[in-house]
Amino acid sequence: MKPAREHLRSYIAPNAWQGSTLKVDETEAHHLVNVLRARVGERVEVFDGAGRTGFAEVAAITKRGAELRLLEQNFQPRPVHEFILVQALPREATMDFIVQKSVELGASAIYPVLSERCIVRLTPDQYAEKSARWQRIALNAARQSHAAWLLHIADVQLLEKFFQTLEKPDYWFVGSLAAHALPLRDALAAARAQTPRRAAALIGPEGDFTPEEYRAAEAAGAVPVTFGTNVLRSDTAAFYALSALRYELADR
Repeated sequence: MKPAREHLRSYIAPNAWQGSTLKVDETEAHHLVNVLRARVGERVEVFDGAGRTGFAEVAAITKRGAELRLLEQNFQPRPVHEFILVQALPREATMDFIVQKSVELGASAIYPVLSERCIVRLTPDQYAEKSARWQRIALNAARQSHAAWLLHIADVQLLEKFFQTLEKPDYWFVGSLAAHALPLRDALAAARAQTPRRAAALIGPEGDFTPEEYRAAEAAGAVPVTFGTNVLRSDTAAFYALSALRYELADR
């Protein structure tokens, strides 16, 4: 068998793990063979996005896919803490970047929402299409960051609808410039006492939330927090929030 290359990592959907044989679909096989240049006999790290990981050997390559022979498999339990990003849509390239980095920062889910001041405007028939595109970006980021669990991208929805259908997390906050907003450090210090397992951050678009949207967020239980004296870009605020949640709640 050829020596393993560390960057060879392939996603195998849960229903494609059939005993010792792993069926690689056409899209994933294209990435494995044409992008990563895997060849028959090479060792590949595999994962199913639901905690199962392992190593396999490339057994066959065809025009319609590839077949791997499973050599070893393990299971990584779902992280105890869930960190959720509720992101009002920024420009497309910015959102792509947010999705990618959210995977690296260990987020479990992103809820893309449309608020009044979002620059991006979508029609309802585009909601699922956009979310599917971001899910593909999340998958690619999971390959590169060696994540065992896939980040879930919910369908785009209006912010108002999100508040109405919200499955309330144990703790969540909204990034705010309001005078009464708590410093993030103080808010998370108080949150630690509650030992929340499911925490969320609500981040506004480039034009910020309207006063009415802020009031709706607080009415839904979000704690208004400030990230400091500097005004952060939407993507910077998202990364700051996720990093702080992970550091203050999980890594302790």
